[in-house]
Amino acid sequence: MELRQMIYFKELSECLNLPAAARALYITPQALSKSMRVLAREFDTEIFYRDQGKLRLTTFGQALLSEVTVLLNQINAMEDRLKNIASQENNHLRIACSHGILQGHFNSVFNAFKAQHPEIEIEFLELPDVFAEQMVEQEDCDLGLSINLPNKPELFETTVLQHYQLCAVVHPDHPLACQKTTTLKQCSQYPLITKNRIFKIWQAVEQCALRQQLHLSYALSSPNEIAWKELVLSNQGVGIGTTYYRRDDQPDELPVIPFTEKELTWDICLIRRRDHYCSHSASLLIEALKQAQDPELR
Repeated sequence: MELRQMIYFKELSECLNLPAAARALYITPQALSKSMRVLAREFDTEIFYRDQGKLRLTTFGQALLSEVTVLLNQINAMEDRLKNIASQENNHLRIACSHGILQGHFNSVFNAFKAQHPEIEIEFLELPDVFAEQMVEQEDCDLGLSINLPNKPELFETTVLQHYQLCAVVHPDHPLACQKTTTLKQCSQYPLITKNRIFKIWQAVEQCALRQQLHLSYALSSPNEIAWKELVLSNQGVGIGTTYYRRDDQPDELPVIPFTEKELTWDICLIRRRDHYCSHSASLLIEALKQAQDPELR
């Protein structure tokens, strides 16, 4: 069974109309009909039949469609992987980055790398944490800078580059503002202002609350950082951020109080799918990022 026959058969199986399938395939109905007759002779059984003038799949035809669909999906995936390999060999890398990472220390790391290797083109996709991880898992990106350990750790080579503890971010007049540390239990007495479920912060907080059997109420669960900050500035709840928001180039206008729970982290991780092709360009970038790793984590 040839690839062309599989494509023809799948198209006809989906629309069950010979002229329409032929138009979609840019061939004549006669050529499509002949191809299907050859296919039926190859398996020595009927694949289609007519019922009240309408084209139908036989039982064998249904089984064949299932097998062909799997094969064509595998072929398409293989083509995508080969295109990705070719792209890497042409010094083009795609990096999935969780929101916020490129605003900090790693922006200077990438700038230094591009200055040292101007021949390597880097394309960044900034995404919510969960989606950034999925892009690497699906091999739509070569590498990822994601938050905390992957949800499917067995699929990835993972290096923790920077460790940050999640923090409560509050208005200066908030009752928690004078504390040096806090707990999720203390914060649960107030409305929470945080990201939503497509971010690892939300997942970490929810899992910690479940372990402690805490009930959490939310004033805002949103990726909108402007709305998040406005609510904290108007003292309408406890924002859950990270020590990553403490940067030398940013005024410390809000008290930032680390959580004592060890599982409430916001670690920046370099991730690469274990079976994903790794070009020389990707290897150079991986090494540069590892050189930027916090010395305490080495």
